[in-house]
Amino acid sequence: MNAKLSNNAEIDLIENKLLGRASWKIKCQYKVFEDMKACVMSKGPISILHVNSQYIVNIGEKHLKDNPAFIHVDNKAILQEREGLFRNGSELIKQFKSGNYAFTRFQNNKKQLIENKISLDGFTDAFNDMEDQFSKLGNDRNYSF
Repeated sequence: MNAKLSNNAEIDLIENKLLGRASWKIKCQYKVFEDMKACVMSKGPISILHVNSQYIVNIGEKHLKDNPAFIHVDNKAILQEREGLFRNGSELIKQFKSGNYAFTRFQNNKKQLIENKISLDGFTDAFNDMEDQFSKLGNDRNYSF
């Protein structure tokens, strides 16, 4: 009986891990004329952009002009940037990797306050997948014009 429960618990953990990873969407491309490599991964209002050697985290979309967007991972400090564009996303990415939930808040261009709680399950697996895809861009000539 205990072995069966143990196996079921193990299967649940594996399923949850796969579902967490699958909840993050990834898209990558290489632009030949610009010699630019770019990947984006997203879930809900959170997008992580890897362009050449830079990481940018974006929170929300269709922001009210010049309005701040806020993000806060678990019990860490609340961070804010104008229109949700965190140009140096490395610190946030570290928080996402070790965190459980990200809480976001921004005001859209219709002046509606948008708040979300996003599970960070699968973030690290998805981020590693994105990095693997990024490293191969341009090698297989999957060009985009």
